[in-house]
Parts: sequence; C-alpha cells; structure tokens
Amino acid sequence: MDIKYLKGVGEKRAEAFNKIGITKLEDFLAFIPRAYLKRININELYRFVGENILIKGIITDIDFPARPKHPTILFLDDGTGTAEIPIYGASEFRSKQFRLNDTFLIWGKPSQGYRKSHFGIDYRDHLKINEGEQNDLEFLKFNYIPVYELSGVLKKTWIKPLLLSKIVFNAFKALVKNNPALIEETIPAYILESKGYISKKDAVLRINFPALFEDIETARKRLSFEELFYLQLLLALKRLSMKNEVKGISFSTDIPELKENFRKSLRFELTNAQKRVMEEISGDMMSKQVMNRLLQGDVGSGKTIVSLFGILIACEGGYQSALMCPTEILAEQHFATLTAFIDNYNIVSGKNFKVTLLIGGQKKRHREELLRDIRLGVSHIIVGTHALFQTAVEYKNLGFVIIDEQHKFGVMQRAKLKEKGLNPDVLVMTATPIPRTLSLTYYGDLDVSVIDELPSGRKPVKTFLREDSDKENIFSFLRQKINEGRQVFIIYPIIDESEKLDLKSAEDNYKNFRENIFSEYKVGIVHGRMLWYEIEEEMNAFKDGKTHILVATTVIEVGIDIPNATIMIIEEAQRFGLSQLHQLRGRVGRGAEQSYCIFIGKNLDEISRKRLSILCETGDGFKIAEADMEIRGPGDFFGIRQSGILNFSCTDLVRDKDLLNYSRKLAFSIIKSDPHLRSPENITIRNNLLKEYKDALYLMNIS
Repeated sequence: MDIKYLKGVGEKRAEAFNKIGITKLEDFLAFIPRAYLKRININELYRFVGENILIKGIITDIDFPARPKHPTILFLDDGTGTAEIPIYGASEFRSKQFRLNDTFLIWGKPSQGYRKSHFGIDYRDHLKINEGEQNDLEFLKFNYIPVYELSGVLKKTWIKPLLLSKIVFNAFKALVKNNPALIEETIPAYILESKGYISKKDAVLRINFPALFEDIETARKRLSFEELFYLQLLLALKRLSMKNEVKGISFSTDIPELKENFRKSLRFELTNAQKRVMEEISGDMMSKQVMNRLLQGDVGSGKTIVSLFGILIACEGGYQSALMCPTEILAEQHFATLTAFIDNYNIVSGKNFKVTLLIGGQKKRHREELLRDIRLGVSHIIVGTHALFQTAVEYKNLGFVIIDEQHKFGVMQRAKLKEKGLNPDVLVMTATPIPRTLSLTYYGDLDVSVIDELPSGRKPVKTFLREDSDKENIFSFLRQKINEGRQVFIIYPIIDESEKLDLKSAEDNYKNFRENIFSEYKVGIVHGRMLWYEIEEEMNAFKDGKTHILVATTVIEVGIDIPNATIMIIEEAQRFGLSQLHQLRGRVGRGAEQSYCIFIGKNLDEISRKRLSILCETGDGFKIAEADMEIRGPGDFFGIRQSGILNFSCTDLVRDKDLLNYSRKLAFSIIKSDPHLRSPENITIRNNLLKEYKDALYLMNIS
C-alpha cells in the first residue's frame, strides 16, 4: 500500500515522509520512540505536577480571549473531573480546531488552572478522537503513547507529535493485518530461549505500543541485544579476517640490538607500562600476521616514544613508516620530536635514517623533492596530515602506519593510507582515554595496548573552578607566575565574536591582553584559521620563551610539549566536553614544576558545575572519560558523530554494559566455532548479516 493512502498522510505528507527515507509502510517498523506519555484521569492530575501526561476528554466549554495576548481556554471533562487548558496564540483558528462536545487527547503538564477554578494543564499538543472509528478506539487501548523524533520536513506539513504517533499506529495496524509474519526473526531460537528474550516481532510491537510500562524495557533490551550482537559479530569477523591474512610483513629486525640502541638514544628512563607495550608491538611486527593495534594512553604518558620503537623495527627491517596526524601543528610537533630522536639514534647505531614532513602549503619545488625522496626510499619516516595518502604520494615500501588521534579520521581516509603499502602493520593511537564499553564497540576488532603509567617526576596538575567575577585575582596569579619565569596558555572556544553565541573571543581578548591587561608581557596567539607557518612561528616563540602568554583555541589540544608552560586558563569551560578539557589540561604539567589549570565559567548551572568539578577532583583520564560518556552519550564522546558503528537506536552503553559483555562473548564464540555461519542453528544469523549488514561488512573490511 502506498503510504499516501494511510489515514492521516495524503499526497503532500507522503512526499515529506519520502524525503526522510519513509517510502513504504514497512519503513515505519524502524521507528523507535524517544519518550512515552502516560494516560491518566483528571482527578489524578495533582499526582503528576511537572510531568508530561495525556488526558482524554470532552470539551464542555470554551472561553475565547477578550484581548489578543490572552489565551483561549478549553474546559475538558473526562468523567472524573474538569481541567482548564489555556492555549496561547492563533486565537482566530481555535474556534475551528476545538468545538463543543468534541473528544480530544490533550498532551501537557498538570499545573494550577489559569483562572484557578479548576486544575489546569500546560498545553503541548492535541489529537482529535472520533470514538465512532474502530482505529481510534484501538489506539486508545494503550495507556502509554509513544512520542517520536519529529523532523523539520514533517513539521512543514503540519504533522505534530500526537498525529505522528497516530500515523505510526495506523501503519503498524495495516502491516500486521496484511502480513502477520512480516517481521522476520533475526536471532536464532537457541539464543532467545537461553536468555528468555521475546521475538523480534513482539519487541518491535511492544516498544512502539506497550500494553504495560514493563514492556518498554523488555522490548528495548531485546532490540539492544540485537544491535550489540550483530556489531560484535562484525568485529569478530573482521578480527578473524585479519588473523587469517597471509600477506602480512614479518620484519627481520635484530630486536635485542635495537632495544640497546634505543635505550642509549633516550635521555630518560622508560616506564614499565611503556616497556610492556613495546613488547606487545614488537611481537606483532615480528609475526606474519598484519598488526592492527590500538594504543591508549593518557595525556603525557609517552605514546610517541613507544610508536618510535615500532617505526625503528620497520626501518631496521628495510621498510618505510608513515605517521598521520589530524592537524598540521601536531604533525610539526611530531616531526620535531622524531627528528631529534632519530639524530641521536643515527649517531648511536651508525645508521642514516631520514625523517620527512609532508603537509599542505609547502612550496612546490620543496614538495617535489620530498615526494621524490619518499618514492625512492631516501625518506624512511614520513610525518604528515591527510597529505600522506594523496594520489601524488608514492612510497617505495611502506610497512608501518601510525594514525594519531585516529577518531578524527574517517574510515576511507584510513583505508587510503593503508593502500599505499602492501598490508602494512597499523598502530592507531589516542590520547583520549576510552571507556571500556566504547572501546569494545568502536575498537572491538583491534588488539588493545594501554599505557597506564605516567613518567616519574610528574606532579599532578592542580585544577580549580572559578567564576568570571574572579578575573582580577586570576590575573594577579598569572603575573606572579610569569615573573617567576613560567608561561601561560589561555584557551577560548571560538576565534571571533559571535552574535549568536555569547562566547569569549580569542582574537578580541588577545588584543585586550596585549594592549592593556598584560601590556608589560609578550602575548602570542594561535588558532585554526592561521597558516601553518604562522602557527609554527608563534609556537616556536612560545617554546623558546620569547612569548609569556599564548592565547589559543583548541588547535593546541594535542601534541604540544612545552615543559615551562605551567598554567592553563580555559574560558567558557562549560562549553567543552570533559575529555577535551582533560586533553587541554594535559598541555601543562609536563615538566618538574608544579602546574595549574583554572576553568573559568560564566553563569554556571548545577549540571555544568558538577561536570567541571569532576576534573577538579581527579586527573585519571579513564574516570573522566566514563563520566563524559554518561553525560554526553557515546555518539558525541569524541566531539564528532562516528558514522555507522555507533548509531544505535535502542542501546545505551552506560546502562547496557552487561549486555555488551554478553553479546561480545557470544558473538566471538560463535565465529570461533562456526566462522562461515554454515551450521543450521546459525543460518538465521548468516541470512540477516548478508541482508542487513552488507555495507558494514565492506566498510569494516577496509577500516
């Protein structure tokens, strides 16, 4: 049946549904409510003050406004009492919308009546009910009515929330009536029975139109299990594919000699955690299987040095390495770090390894020389941004790929870099500590290494939350520390003043600091709209101690290592995610001196104050990450939406930790015992994977 013939739709609305991907009735089966409204009686209103509820009743009286700004007041009677419902605006249309003795379903929040003669309802939406129609009577059998996400496209056709709920109900009724077996089962019977899960059909029907409140969670758990189970199946299949890959590089490197030369090239002692992770990486790289490893480490834990060990295994084995960074400023930082180390290593080992930087904006002749060196193998270690996988870049023998802050790169970008070599080993690094639940979903196919130990001598950064009104005291503190020889970061969330957002501006405040507040000191600025060489010039001045205060945006979030910078001020701190604030804080506390981080908030509400207080209480990135995910949700954890893999409709990774662990264990067990899913009991899984997850299978194969 064409959806335009569905009651409540019609031709114009059908076009609107088509624009959001609803082209046939079956598409409504994918709808998941974002909330539910409980139907109650008017004599119960006092028990639900401030809550969203539904009331069904008959209009017994209407008071139209005497003045334009006054509301139209409906008097609704449901047999248990009368409620008055003030509705503001469009009073000239209300006489057409609402007529005496008509029956309506009203959505709102109980409140004191407008005229205080009856209990009132703060109006949100309404739906006219025809008690002579079987469809409407069946709709009213449910005590919990679903509320769905309402897109702007649908709103333009005057579809409101309760009408959308009724349209979805009409679609479900038509679908089930015409084809009772329409909703195919996706989970084998032996799994459903072992966990007591309801069928896919029951879950879809109950989550949309629950008979009891308990039905909602029963259905959500069943659908959440399905989402997690199939994700873990995909990850298990990907890991199996990687383990069976026969064309991986087995690096022929003398590891004991490399370790000795590596140790001599360092000016500090490695932590036990770094040594452990280096063993894990070298074990992978010496094997014939392709390495796909995630390296997690808190800010300042020494991930770059560990990745250098892998780079040297590749170089000593006769292969090139590529380190891809999300920003030019981070690429510059890594280039400087690697060059300094490799210079030492070459002296110690008698080698002549060369580090090359490849980023945008380099002069044509210089870039052509770099590309030639990479093509001929003169460059052994290539550091850069997405420029590393552009068509013009040809590697002689790329054997090892490191992707830093890899969540900031898309799947296709990572795939393009891997394709530059012949099944190179891959190490992906992140300084954003990832909650275990998120790690098992987004990185569940990778082997994971964690550096959970900071270098000795590091003092915890003292962190404080202050109000905007505390500025004078903060500035006095900065002057004191600058006069003692220390340097300061001041971070802003945007570059220019915005009329829409009341945020502090980096450029305007930079000017005020330089000309007025801190005119006796040298003040610099870096932000994302500057050219790479402008940023480099400012950063070098700060690093060399020529600049006392560096005003910046989040361009300095990762990779900046300036031990003398011991104070960080973050303006409008409530605008940042907790993990991002933790990353920014990690730019200080990198030397032996005591460091400080001060979050400045303006008009902080209770939630913002609670969030920022977590950072003041702990420096443990994993605890902060867990709190961040609980507050912001997994999809926004990294500051950007991950495509595909985290787009759950029913799963809540905070609530469903046990379900995730169970689904992962089950999925990996099934793939281990039946890798091709050919056994009769797993045919349902195989068919559903091929039907619903073809695109995901392809993307996960290249990511």
